[in-house]
Amino acid sequence: MSVVVHQDKPLDLALRLLWREANREGVLQVREARRYYVPKSVIRHQKKKVYAKMKKRRRRLARRLRSKNGNL
Repeated sequence: MSVVVHQDKPLDLALRLLWREANREGVLQVREARRYYVPKSVIRHQKKKVYAKMKKRRRRLARRLRSKNGNL
């Protein structure tokens, strides 16, 4: 991760470029992942939770569409 800064560029522009580069490479996310220990079971639980939420939304939408069309 590097940013080339010339003398004619203002410092705040250089910092903004550096921040964008860090976000693009995911530096902060990697640091957070290494900073705190998270067991694999927690990650698995979070993924299941997200998929369950999507599944519930799809089922609810299907029920609504069936009831609107009169196909009970």
